[in-house]
Amino acid sequence: MKVVALLVVAVVRLGWKQLLSLATLTATLMVWSGTPAGRAEPQHPPVPLRCRLEGGPWQDCRMTVERLGERWSLLVGSERLSFEHDGRGRLRMQRGSRDWRPVEAQWTADAALCWDGVCAKGEIPLD
Repeated sequence: MKVVALLVVAVVRLGWKQLLSLATLTATLMVWSGTPAGRAEPQHPPVPLRCRLEGGPWQDCRMTVERLGERWSLLVGSERLSFEHDGRGRLRMQRGSRDWRPVEAQWTADAALCWDGVCAKGEIPLD
């Protein structure tokens, strides 16, 4: 009810054209201030895991999921490793700002999920 009353007051004071211009400006600013194109905000909280790089020691790491099963990243120390799955069986990884490269995923005997030398274990969100 309060929204309707505010809308009536705005129409009376500003007129329809100014109100529509203000609404358009507000909507445009909301779009511009959102997330940059192509980069979705994570929808899931970061997941604490244990990771190993290139056969090194296991260490604490964190997985952030942007789109479950499609786009996620691991933060191992100060290194970020990003992953993308295209839904057709192709998976790729990017280490820091290096070029993307194809990788294959496999499970190990100690219940770790590995992508060509990068391994993670724990409560990995799969679906």
